[in-house]
Amino acid sequence: MRNAPRPTIVSEVEHDGSPAAADDGASPRLTLMQRQALRGLAKQARKRPGEPLSPADWESYWRFGSNPSTRAFKRILRAIPSSPRCGYCGAPFGGVGARVVGPLGYRPSRKNPNLCGVCVEMAPPGGMTLEVGVLFADLRGFTSESELQTPLQVSATLRRFYAHAEKVLFPEALIDKLIGDEVMALYVPPLVVPGVHDVDDEVRRHIAEVMLDHTRQLLERAGYGSAAGPELAIGIGIDFGEAFVGNIGDTAVHDFTAVGDVVNTASRLQSHAAGGEVVLSERVARLLSVPVGVPELLELRGKQAPVEARRVRWFADPSGRDGPSQHADPP
Repeated sequence: MRNAPRPTIVSEVEHDGSPAAADDGASPRLTLMQRQALRGLAKQARKRPGEPLSPADWESYWRFGSNPSTRAFKRILRAIPSSPRCGYCGAPFGGVGARVVGPLGYRPSRKNPNLCGVCVEMAPPGGMTLEVGVLFADLRGFTSESELQTPLQVSATLRRFYAHAEKVLFPEALIDKLIGDEVMALYVPPLVVPGVHDVDDEVRRHIAEVMLDHTRQLLERAGYGSAAGPELAIGIGIDFGEAFVGNIGDTAVHDFTAVGDVVNTASRLQSHAAGGEVVLSERVARLLSVPVGVPELLELRGKQAPVEARRVRWFADPSGRDGPSQHADPP
């Protein structure tokens, strides 16, 4: 198997990594759980007591998040109701669960409300460049349908959508964004394949297979393939490639996210997917053991040349709208 170059680790955030600089969005002091998590990460990174984390510790962060004890604790958090949840550990932000784990630090961080204060405060400053899978899923026609619904009905629709995404994407994916009617998920190699140190062709192939399987599961949970038909019209785009993953922004408020061409491409591909469709890049398709979809060239906003992609539709649309997508990039 061919080994890829080691990930590039860089600093984009001025942050000394000390508890004084930490902020969970509600209190200047770290909770007991946050301190314990930081101690565990420091041990993983082989830091001396009191030694701050640095941008070079991102590999340790991913390994710590994928070790057996951490993954077991995440399963416990995901079993506590209810949505929405931390996109990394699955801690509940709503319902009874939020009242139980919130005081421990598992509440939305103001640095990224899609992640909890524990996961955000554990993250070293800066970030690292590595190969990741990116998935965007969007509710088709949501804006126009919302005009005919009450705010309560709109909220209920979004909760169902988020709940489906959480059930399918955890624990392999990190749900980076919940943007209105859209979900963005990252497939970071150490989280998908615990213990992996180098991203080789076998790891890439596994991640591609997991991503494709997740797209089908997400559509099935939304009702595609059932006798009743879909309750939600979901279009999905996926890609795989290099991205900078980490803390983007300044010291006080930064976003734990991924940036790069692979993120933009996945988003643009998603905009070309009709309800019930998955549009994947050719570089994802080449990783799959079994070819899927219909090849086509797509004009993507911001791209100078057409992009090779494949359109997958597993389920017939009961409304009869099962032809090629006419959805284009927004102007």
